[in-house]
Amino acid sequence: MGSDPVGPTAVRSRPDRFCPTGPNERSVPVSLTARLDRAVGLPAAYRLIDALLLAVLVAALAACYAAGMAPTAVAAVALASFGLEFAVGRVVTDGLLRGLELADEAPPRLRRIAAEVAADLSVATPLVVVDRESAGGVNVLGDDDRTVLVASASLAERLDDPALRAVVAHELAHRSLGHLHRIPIREGATHGVGLAAFWLLALRHLPPQVAAVAGGAFLVAGVGRSNDVNLLLYVLASAGAVVLVRALAARASRLEECHADDVAVAATSATDFCTGLYAVGALGDADDAVAGGSPFGARRTRLERLTAEHPSIEARLARYGVAPDEVADGAPGQRPVDD
Repeated sequence: MGSDPVGPTAVRSRPDRFCPTGPNERSVPVSLTARLDRAVGLPAAYRLIDALLLAVLVAALAACYAAGMAPTAVAAVALASFGLEFAVGRVVTDGLLRGLELADEAPPRLRRIAAEVAADLSVATPLVVVDRESAGGVNVLGDDDRTVLVASASLAERLDDPALRAVVAHELAHRSLGHLHRIPIREGATHGVGLAAFWLLALRHLPPQVAAVAGGAFLVAGVGRSNDVNLLLYVLASAGAVVLVRALAARASRLEECHADDVAVAATSATDFCTGLYAVGALGDADDAVAGGSPFGARRTRLERLTAEHPSIEARLARYGVAPDEVADGAPGQRPVDD
């Protein structure tokens, strides 16, 4: 454990628009999400944004109904948007969990740290495996019965115990706070708004059977948008509506990241967490769940700044009064001796 845990009453630091407020905030202009955080706290803030996201979906479906969509079709749009996301997510998660359960077991040091952190956060001890192919990163997967923590071998080998503990605590905090269950809801709402926009712009002018097929193709493209072609079709067909909804959902995700950061800092220390976070970002992995894609704000495109689900590393360090150069030398640290 670190020696300087940060709690809600500690001195506050500088925020920015990607990670609006934190335990050490100074007086600077803040965003709407920052004001929500100040007014109601992080958990209520991202729940309010989720409520707004669902309100946007209801408004989009109401617009479809007003434009002539039958009530059964309105219900079908909503059910298909959420149902496909949940179904595909369940299949993918189950497949990943089965595969990971057969993967190489993690070194004793990493398993010990994960078990200790899980006990501290009152969550079930996860199965811990190492990924020997990724550059660096930590991810947590799970359903109601299983939790698997996946850590890159290079990161697990390079970080010392305190920094590794902090990174693991961040990921398991998402599990303890219930964040993993909110992802498919946001994705489903995005699909629903996008499909409503697609129908208002084009599908309502087509024969019902053709519109149904095109709408289904839109949802498939949205669920599988890791493919660049699918992503382009998804955005263009909705006239960019999905980008705006994703930007709103990203606000909630960034607040969740801040919440998980605070849990990790409270379980370790600000220095340990910032060192581990910087190391994850510096090693770089597009699929990492701790730092996120394009973790450093200075390297983000305008679209990434709008839709990034993680605050920039610079902003996250600033919440705890830490500058990047203060932790760069220690991230990653020397390879520790394994148990």
